[in-house]
Amino acid sequence: MDMEKNGKWRQPGQFWWLLPLFLYLAVNAVLILNHESWRDEAQAWQIARQSGLKELFEQLKYEGHPCLWYLVLMPFAKLGYPFSGLGFLSLFFMAAAVWLLLAKSPFSPPVKLLSVFGSAFVYFYPVIARSYCLIPPLLAFLALLYPVRREKPVRYGAMLGLLTQTHVLAAALSFSLSAAWLLETVFEWRTARQNEMGKQGAAVWGGLGISLLSGLFLVWELAGSIGNNASVHVRVSSSLGANLRQMGEAVWKAMQEFLGMKFDGTGAMVLMVLAAIGLAVLLFYAPRETVTLAAAYFIQILIFAYVYPAGIQSSLILVHESIFLLWIILKKDGGRKFQRIGVQAGLAALLFVSLWNRAPDIYKDLELPYSSSKGMAACVRQNVPEEAPLIATGDLSAVGLSAYLPEREIWNPAEERTVEFSVWDERREKTISYEELVDRVMDRYPQAEGMYLICGEKSQVPDWPEHTGEMEEICRLDFCIADEGAVLYYAEFPDGEK
Repeated sequence: MDMEKNGKWRQPGQFWWLLPLFLYLAVNAVLILNHESWRDEAQAWQIARQSGLKELFEQLKYEGHPCLWYLVLMPFAKLGYPFSGLGFLSLFFMAAAVWLLLAKSPFSPPVKLLSVFGSAFVYFYPVIARSYCLIPPLLAFLALLYPVRREKPVRYGAMLGLLTQTHVLAAALSFSLSAAWLLETVFEWRTARQNEMGKQGAAVWGGLGISLLSGLFLVWELAGSIGNNASVHVRVSSSLGANLRQMGEAVWKAMQEFLGMKFDGTGAMVLMVLAAIGLAVLLFYAPRETVTLAAAYFIQILIFAYVYPAGIQSSLILVHESIFLLWIILKKDGGRKFQRIGVQAGLAALLFVSLWNRAPDIYKDLELPYSSSKGMAACVRQNVPEEAPLIATGDLSAVGLSAYLPEREIWNPAEERTVEFSVWDERREKTISYEELVDRVMDRYPQAEGMYLICGEKSQVPDWPEHTGEMEEICRLDFCIADEGAVLYYAEFPDGEK
């Protein structure tokens, strides 16, 4: 082993990051144990549990998400790992990102700690377990590989390819980085003598090829997603002014989601000006990297404006990408001068404001159920006989329940299928009356004398509340942080109709 490296290994304080890493794991473990997973978490889990590879890729055309998170979940879901432990899988990936940030990044210790214990790393990604948790560790690996991308092009290309498969918003950054790398490679290839690139040149083209293939695969995976998903509508305005206003509102919404605060138009304008100044400073010190990130931001803002509005988790992608950009800039020559102009202080301030404003959201999950799914599963196990029909008036209040209750069939009469995960096709637009629901349940379960009915706010049986006088209320969990409350009723079938 190299003596210099060996000496660094033995320096006092070399492993100072172990304590904050342990605290990070402990804090998020407590939050996971107090979190009731909701339908978006259950959706991916159920798809992974119920589908083979062919069925998975057929379903992705409705989901609008790439395959990586589903493939990660698939062996756990199929081998009987409990859905209640899903958060610990996402915590594993986030812990890897935290370790890399604490031990390998060039940030000052206060900025590292503010990052790790801010809303960018605590709760929203490790506890609410979705594909977002894959993005920070991949960005950290990319930050480490970026300075040596010419020496390790296959690894760098592989990381870009994996990033493409995490989330459509993260794919925007992967595409931007790949395009910049391609232009850089073409320029070097054209200006270098033919024998100077040699085998290393072949490896660079191989790394670029991996990233390109992942991008093409993403196009194939999600082809037709907008048309297939009945709940997604592209909202393009008819005039340039209206489109610009729409994009400005998307930026405004993303900033509010990250900072956890609402502000008026003046406040939004001030923040946008400060952001523009920050980009100008970054452009001076690292023009190539800043333009690359700005292009990724632009694509993501377009998605926020026209396809799907920004939420807290999707807005945090922009924050992680900014941390990635500052990481690679600080690693470049002149990084110390860059630190002196206070950009790290600006990042720390934003992270602190976000943490301060988002802390009540985190604390609320300790006080209130996030979803009714976990509590309703316990209620069903305690009160509903195994042979009794378990019926849902809509799948949105039942997908999470089905994940917590894999041993029971939950049937949706409106769509005439078992609730496993939501399929976002035209069948979701169908509604039926309560009388039709009763008839369909009686036809499917001819030996039953009654049914247990799971009712939520979003229902495909709009008139069920008119019949609650005919039912016995078993369990009510209708006050949740997520819009996923539910009530369990028992209803006997009408006499003389069985």
